[in-house]
Amino acid sequence: MRKICLFLVCFVSIQLANAQRVDLDRFSFNVNYRELPQLPLDSNFRTYDFNCKLGPLMKIALGNESPDERLVIQGWKWLAANGHLTVQLKMEDLIITKSDISQREEIKKDKNGNVVSKKTYYSPLLTYTYAARVILKDYTGRQIDEYQLVDRSQSFTYKGTESGSRIGAANVLLNMVFLTTQVSRDVLYNTIYDLSANLTRQYGYMEKRITDMVWIVANKKHPEYNRFRSNWGIVKNALFKINTNESVEPIWEEVQPAIAYFEKIRNQYSDNDKHDRKLRYASHFILSKLYFYLDKPELAQREASDLILNNYDARDGYHLESMANYLKNELAVNNRRTRYFPLYTQSFEGPRNVSLYSGQ
Repeated sequence: MRKICLFLVCFVSIQLANAQRVDLDRFSFNVNYRELPQLPLDSNFRTYDFNCKLGPLMKIALGNESPDERLVIQGWKWLAANGHLTVQLKMEDLIITKSDISQREEIKKDKNGNVVSKKTYYSPLLTYTYAARVILKDYTGRQIDEYQLVDRSQSFTYKGTESGSRIGAANVLLNMVFLTTQVSRDVLYNTIYDLSANLTRQYGYMEKRITDMVWIVANKKHPEYNRFRSNWGIVKNALFKINTNESVEPIWEEVQPAIAYFEKIRNQYSDNDKHDRKLRYASHFILSKLYFYLDKPELAQREASDLILNNYDARDGYHLESMANYLKNELAVNNRRTRYFPLYTQSFEGPRNVSLYSGQ
């Protein structure tokens, strides 16, 4: 009888220990947010125009095409002329410095490592240089910036379509005018694409939809399993609703019960054992991410710091702290309290004191 009682005590102790064990699952969620300009201009500037000054060979390559509408600054509206911001791209012609034939050998082996087939592919290969300069001015003619986007010290390569014939690849190189024209056009549009990305980072408002992650309780025997996951569900669903053109204050109100829960369990599970620290870690992690996406950098920073002090996977705390600091600085530089506000580009108008027919 005594042995049976001892066995039951041990069994119950093991069950209780397993129930208190904290295992964490990685959980992904989707969220929208807006990036603010790194170099904000006048807050009234909302339109831009774009023009290219091309070298003679670049003009031939372009033919009747117009690249003026290819530049995109996210969060701004393109105008044919007289925008708040004028972007000019000066493209110099390509200079071919070397032409060659690239060779690639494809070998197939059987399971014993014996060569069963061998095939050689050839493609035309060009080495070239070009130059591109960017000039930015506002509608009054004041120069905002000027810089060399690409210079002649940089070298680039173009690799044409592969074929099984060296003669075929060589014949492509014989028609150098056609090949250079084709490459010139591609280089121009790729340069405009890269410039679009640069200008959007510096002056634009990029909208992003990303997949991020948190940690949630995975052990079904833990007493907080259902409550933890239910409150995380409140947060996840709220973040999914974010619209970059709308205030997030209603979402902030919606997640208050979940915030209260995650703050409560940190006090409830306050021991220094590994499992309590893991539960607190997951709570700090979720709240720091939540505060980041709801534009509460100070609160996100606080949760990140507490996660570090919690002494469980402090590296994540440093990463979350970095995110919060970046957001705090981003809002300060743009003199804004939030990244979420109406931004309907089609309603934007150019400067009122500039005639669309002035030809300036």
